[in-house]
Order: sequence, then C-alpha cells, then structure tokens
Amino acid sequence: MDTKPDVAVGPPDGDGLRKVVIDGKSRGKVWSRHELWKVLRRAGVTPGDGIDWQGGGSSVWPAHTWGRRVTGAVMALGFLATAGMCAWIGMKDSFDALTFAGRVTGFLFLFMAVVELIAFAAGFDYWRKRKVPYAGPALLLGALVEFFVGSVLIAMTIANEGRPSVPCVLLWSGLLVCGCWSLWVLCRRKVWTVLRNPGRIAIGAVVSTVLVTTNLAYTQIYLPSMSRPLVQGTAEIGTPSLNRSGTKMYIRVRLHIRNSGEVPVHILGSIYWIHVRLASDPKDKYKLLKPGELVNPPGRALSPGEEISEDVVAEIEDPEKVDYEAVAVQVEAYAFRQDRMTIDAAFGKSGKWRGQLEEEGKENDPPSPAKDYFRYQSDISQSSELLNLTRGRERVTVWWLYRRRPVVYVDVASPGEKKEFNYNVPKEQVQAADRYGLAFVRGSLIQTPYAELLREAQAQRPN
Repeated sequence: MDTKPDVAVGPPDGDGLRKVVIDGKSRGKVWSRHELWKVLRRAGVTPGDGIDWQGGGSSVWPAHTWGRRVTGAVMALGFLATAGMCAWIGMKDSFDALTFAGRVTGFLFLFMAVVELIAFAAGFDYWRKRKVPYAGPALLLGALVEFFVGSVLIAMTIANEGRPSVPCVLLWSGLLVCGCWSLWVLCRRKVWTVLRNPGRIAIGAVVSTVLVTTNLAYTQIYLPSMSRPLVQGTAEIGTPSLNRSGTKMYIRVRLHIRNSGEVPVHILGSIYWIHVRLASDPKDKYKLLKPGELVNPPGRALSPGEEISEDVVAEIEDPEKVDYEAVAVQVEAYAFRQDRMTIDAAFGKSGKWRGQLEEEGKENDPPSPAKDYFRYQSDISQSSELLNLTRGRERVTVWWLYRRRPVVYVDVASPGEKKEFNYNVPKEQVQAADRYGLAFVRGSLIQTPYAELLREAQAQRPN
C-alpha cells in the first residue's frame, strides 16, 4: 500500500511567506494557497487533507497578493525609468563629453544603469519565489541608486538655475519620490539581514555615495566656475600716407586677437574702433572714424598660441584743416572655451540684418536705441549631456548694434526668453562666464598724436 507523503506548512514569516516541507525536505516558500497547490502538484502530492498546518490554518495568508504585485510593479517601473535615464546620459557622455571628467561621469551612469537592470531582474524573484538569497539587497541597492539619480538631477537643476523640459522635471521628481518610497518599503522588511556584514557594507555605500557626489559637484559645478580663457586684443597704428592732392590721409592699422591661454576657444563676436580725439573739446570726446568686425565670420576656433591679424585703413578728409589731438584704436571681443560648449557649424552664416528680422516679427528684439543691428544666433550644446538635461535648451545670440558708438553684445538664454539688455551691469554675461568660460576681451586703448602722424604722412607725400 502506498504511503501518503508527510506535508507540513510552516507559520508565516515576517513577509507573509510560509515554508513547505514534504517528507522532511524543504520545497520552498509560498505566498498563498494557490501557490501551495502548485508546489504539491509538482512534487506529485494530491492537495487535500493531511497537511500539518503550523502557526495557522489554510486560511492564514497574511501576504496580500495584489498589494505585493502592485508594490513590485511600481518598484520595477522606477528601476526601468532610472536605468533608461542613466543609459541615455551614459551613452552620450562616455563618448561625446568635451572633458575627461565628463566621460568618466558617463561611464559612472552606465554602471548605475546596469545596477538598476539587476535590481529590476531581482524584483521578479523577491516578490515571487525568493530563491535568490541576495535579491532583497539588490533591490535596496537599486532603490539607493534611484534616489541618488533623482536627487542629483534635481539638485544640479537648482544649482545651475536651469530650465529643463517639463517631462524631465516630472520624471526626476518621480524618481526621487519612488526612490524614497522604495527605500521605506525595503527598510521595513530589513532586506539586508541576509548579508554577513551589513554594517560594513552600509558604511562602504555611504562613503562611495559621498565620493561620487563630491566628484559630480567638483567636475560639473566647481570647475566650470574657476578658470577663464586668456585671450588678448591689441592694435598697432602704422605709417600714414597722403594722396597726391593732400586732401586725404590714410592711416593703416593692424589688429590682433591672440589666444595666450592653454585651452582652445571660439571667437563669438568682435569689434574694433578707430577714432580721433578732438583737441577743441574740453570733455575729451572722440569722433568715430571707422568701426568694424575683426573676426568675420564669427565662431572661428583659436588654438593656444594662435593669432588672428587684420590690416584695415581709416581715411581722414582734409587732414591739414582738422583740429585733432590724437588717433586712437581699441579692440573688443567675446570668446568661450571649446571644452565648455559647442555651437552649430552654421553660426557664422546665421547673420541677419534688422530688415530681415522685422519680416520675421522680431523687430523689438533687441530693445535698444540702435539705429540698425546685425544678429548671429545658434543653439548651443553643453559640455555633457548631463548639463544639457539639467540646464535645458539654450542658445547664444551675438548682436552687432549700430549706435553712436557701435557695440557687440552677447546673450546666452533659453529660446523664447524675453529680457531687457543691461549694458552697464550685464548679469547674464557674468552668468555665461561662469558656465561656459565666456571671456570679454577688451584691448588697451592705443593712441598716437595726430600731429606726429600728419608730419610722417607729409614727409612721405609723393611729389
């Protein structure tokens, strides 16, 4: 006669699981009566009477199936979203970031994406069969990474005064909330108890998190606000000359922009002025002879030690009749570091005059008393995808404003943002200098006495 197997179902543990023992051999743990019947059938045992119920009868199943499934599904969704965000940042920054630190950060995000995928896979075991002993700690690590990624992205957005897209902000906020909730759920279940030295592992995790956070803050916030590019603008007034009739004097001026620093830069905009100082004016005012753009088209790269030079000629009518005291030349330019951002290759060809902008409905931009203006504009890309996401879309605009004294103004802002220009205290330009290493280059004012130039020209006047 066949002997009926001995079946014992243990009391519920802290998670609501009940251990199944058949003929003295453990067959795993089950969440519900339905799972118990499946275990018995696989063991060749017919479900029925004769089961030794320990710590509660067949109706005692404290683990709520639907609640457990919903909890596991929400955690899995959070892990997948975090993995997707980390993979997006990691794939772009690990190969395309402009700095070595940015690429290292990219590989770190790829590593965190792998951790989240492991946590996602561990969730299927932890919330169902519990066959893998370290599934719980894997979930805890995934929740820590999820909380870390969400908090870092939001903190960087606040620190950089960024304007990321609304979906990104909602996603990061969701990661932060979901990470906090997952940590709360897993800590209540004390999933770390299966580890041999949970205290040491926790200390190691805290130290690693502090080091990673410090590295991100140092490379993404501190370093961009420190060093500045070293670009110098100079001018030389050459030997003047007269035409045969002596009614015009030509003054040759050589202009220079040199990268004297150690990092390559792009010249966003440049301007020079050649003017004369009026001897009869008690306020020491100047009369403009000739303005111009030194680097044309703008956006040209300038490597360390490289120099851009140009010769221009200014003309003075009736040089022997005017009452001038000196001829003066000055150069100004804006440059940014190539390791901080990139601009579209078509930036130099994007120039439009006021008439073209008015046809596009942009006649009130910029709000300035300029009689006419010329505009260059381009979208920019940050030094890393991490910064692109947390700062949001931005573009650079270079205005060449024709006023009584023409000026160049550089503006970095989000597309569609409207603001008034402040030429005296350009707050936006200070912020751009912190973010992108934007340098305002103002060369020394070079002056030569007009009488000296006139004598030189007369000495070389052709007979």
